[in-house]
Parts: sequence; C-alpha cells; structure tokens
Amino acid sequence: MRVTYQFVKDSFDKFNKLCFEGVLPIIPIRLTEARTFLGKVTYKSRKDFFGLNISNEDFVLSVSTSFDLPENELEDVVLHEMIHYYLAWRGIRDTSVHGDAFKKMMETINLKYGRHINIRHRIEEDQPGSVDVRYRANYICVSQLEDGNWGITVSATTRIFELNRELPRYYRLKSMTWYGSIDPYFNTYPRCKTPKIYGISKEELDAHLVDATLLKCDGHTICPA
Repeated sequence: MRVTYQFVKDSFDKFNKLCFEGVLPIIPIRLTEARTFLGKVTYKSRKDFFGLNISNEDFVLSVSTSFDLPENELEDVVLHEMIHYYLAWRGIRDTSVHGDAFKKMMETINLKYGRHINIRHRIEEDQPGSVDVRYRANYICVSQLEDGNWGITVSATTRIFELNRELPRYYRLKSMTWYGSIDPYFNTYPRCKTPKIYGISKEELDAHLVDATLLKCDGHTICPA
C-alpha cells in the first residue's frame, strides 16, 4: 500500500497510546515523494549562551509516499520515527543516532507488542526507482563558494585528507566544513576520490544536516569538533 496522511495520523495516535502511554504531543505530518528515505523526524534545537542544547522544538514527521509496502511495515516505519521523536522530545542523549537508548526502546516495543522495527528501513530492490536507503556513515564536506552558492562533497573514506587539501585549490571557497552523517540522502551522491563539489540549496542542505555531527579535520585526523 501507499502511505496516506490519514494512515500516518491513525498509526501515530494508535501507537502513542499503546507504546508511549499517550505522552507524545501531536506532531505535524508531512507527506513527501522522497526516494532517499521512508520516514524522518526533524526538529530545531535551542541552545543557551554557552552553546549547550536546552530543548528541541518544531518537530515534523515526514513520510515518503514513493514506496509500496505492506501495512505492517509502514506501521513499523512510523514507530521507528516515533522512537526518535520521543528521545528528542524528552531530551534523552543517546550514544549515536541509533544508539543504546534507541535500541533499548526498539527492542522493548518489538518484544512487548510483536513489532519488527529495524535500525534500517528496508526497501526491496525491485521497488521502482528505489535507492540505497541504508544508514551508512558518510563523511561530507560542505562548501560555500565565493559566489554565495553551496555545495557538498561526499568523500571516499580513503580520500578525506586529500580532498580537504585539494578542494580549496580547485574551487574558490568562502568556507569549508566537515560533517559525519548516516542520513540516507547522502547515499545518492558518489563517494568522491577526486575534488568535486555538487551544488545544493541551503534549505535542502540544512534539512539533511539536522542529525549530522560537526567534524574537525586538521589534514591528518578527523574527529568530532
């Protein structure tokens, strides 16, 4: 079946009562034709004077209508994203995007309610227009060019330091920042071994860097900033 707004809303209401004791506030639902993900929860983080996160707000649940999946699998997609929502809404820090806290909730819900939530949303290979939606680690260099445009380079893991050195030589850059992300969106870009920047709008870039980790690259090591 193809997901509909009513299906997502009904699933959210049902599982909020069943699995989350009805505590989750109603969340805006957005349907999208994206082929790079099945579901995603986005939000904004408020920080204090010292840059420390004090709360998360403006949550949105996005679900793709581009895939034809069994009803129970679509319900598991909604549940997967509801776990993300719960952890972020409660301000529960996890060891990673799908870290210990996420896995504990996922396993509890699977065992107690007979669900089959996965860390990775699975798409069958014969889905029309399907893409790689696995959660895999990507090293992303975000560049702002001198003309004001933005671009990204998804680096091959063996070429990070070479690209860090070479990109400013091939392009006129205003800034260059590295991120780590498992957002499947970045799987649609080739893993570059040579200097190459792909243009992207700032709005689209910001949407997919919500859960990314800011990295520091000194030319010899790369680690969380």
